[in-house]
Order: sequence, then structure tokens, then C-alpha cells
Amino acid sequence: MIQLENVSVRYEDTVALHPVSLGIHEGQFTVLLGSSGAGKSTFLRCLNLMHSRISGRVRVSGFDGNWNRKALQKLRRETGMIFQQHQLIERQSALQNVLMGRFGYHSVLRSLFPLSEAEQKLGLQSLKRVGLLDKALCRVDQLSGGQQQRVGIARVLAQQPKTILADEPVASLDPATADEVLELLHSICREDGISAVVSLHQVDLARKYADRIIGLAGGRVVFDGVPETLTEAGIEELYRNRRSGTEASMADPLPNFSLPLAS
Repeated sequence: MIQLENVSVRYEDTVALHPVSLGIHEGQFTVLLGSSGAGKSTFLRCLNLMHSRISGRVRVSGFDGNWNRKALQKLRRETGMIFQQHQLIERQSALQNVLMGRFGYHSVLRSLFPLSEAEQKLGLQSLKRVGLLDKALCRVDQLSGGQQQRVGIARVLAQQPKTILADEPVASLDPATADEVLELLHSICREDGISAVVSLHQVDLARKYADRIIGLAGGRVVFDGVPETLTEAGIEELYRNRRSGTEASMADPLPNFSLPLAS
């Protein structure tokens, strides 16, 4: 379980995320819903401590101590990331990209050499699960956008994470492909018992796949509940005045605790 206690993010006189306290439960498919600039990406990056300006406390799987370098490496090894723009090396094959999910388990020097046979098989199995085993040796730039995002999902599977964070993973895809990719991600998380936090701006997809919706607007959590309780009035609040509430004066009270992040 991931627990946020008064977690916020501030850039000089702008609050990107106002203080929030909530828990992300194991095995839950959580959707962050809101317009662009609502704070979804900022929220996501707090969950694996990728922000250097976090205030508050983050607890993961009961760990509540100094987030030193070793602890951070373990957290990020167990947390898979899926991105809107895929973040793949296009000149390399699908399999080579997938095997990058294993780099967190090795030193920099070891990662320069071919991975073990067992890890190679894991990479192929991951591609098979996303329906791209026949594309294993194809260069990524020869694949469609939807196929590239499936490679991104396979890379995360090869990482064998406990949690998956996905930042607008279907925003660049057409509606039909977006639904297929999100359905694939949802089914994999269900089968493997993986917790997922996925940011979206499509209300219909959030309602279809989420166990829980956390709605953000202007850097504030304005909704937190099951999809059935998200009303039309709630949706209007999410998408009205996109940047409302983001600006804050320096007098706004913020927690004093700062997470010691590794360099």
C-alpha cells in the first residue's frame, strides 16, 4: 500500500499539488482524472518520489524511514512507468526495448553485456502477453503507435513490478486503439495482482476501467470515489477553470517535512 500524508509540491510561488492525504490500495486500478495541467503528472511522480520538491510523507508497503539511495532504488525497481510518448529507443528492436525493464536489477557495468537466458525468455514472454511476440525482432520505429505502447507495457512486465504508474498512456492514440490498450493493461494488472495508478482525461475510459477515480483540478483533489458516484456536476468541476486554484501565495501553510531524495 502507498500512503500519502500531507504531500504537496511547490515551485517557488506556485503550488503544483496542494496537500493531499490518501492511500493507494494493493491490487486496485486507480484512475487520476482531470484536464491537462490539473496536477495528474505531478501526483503520479510523488508516488515513486521522482519530484525533488515534495513536502509531506510517503509510505510504501509499510516502509516509513529515510528514503536513502538504496531504498529509492528498490522502490523504483518495483514501480513500473508507462509514458504517453512511449519513451522507446526507436532504432532498437521491440525485444531490446523490453529488456531495458531489467536494467534496474543490474549494475551499469553489467547492463552493458547481454542479459541472461532467463531474462531473455522473460522478455519474450512479456511480448507474447501483449500480442507482439511476432514483432520481437522488429525495429520499434516500424510499429504503429498502439503497438509501441504495447511494447512499453511489455517492458514494464519484464520489470516485474508491484505497482504500475501510467501517465496519459493512451492520449496519443485513436479512441478504438486507446480502449484496446487500456483494456490490455487493466487485464494484466488483474491477472498479476498489480496495483495501477493511471492518469487519463477521458471520462468514458475512467468509468469503464477504474475501481476508483481520483479527480484533480487546479492541483487539488476534488473527487475521490468509485466511478458510479462521479456525477455530471462532478465532471463539470473537474474540467472547469483548468488552472483554478493552482496559484497560491507564499503564505499558504505547507508541511515542513521534506523527503531526502537521492541524487
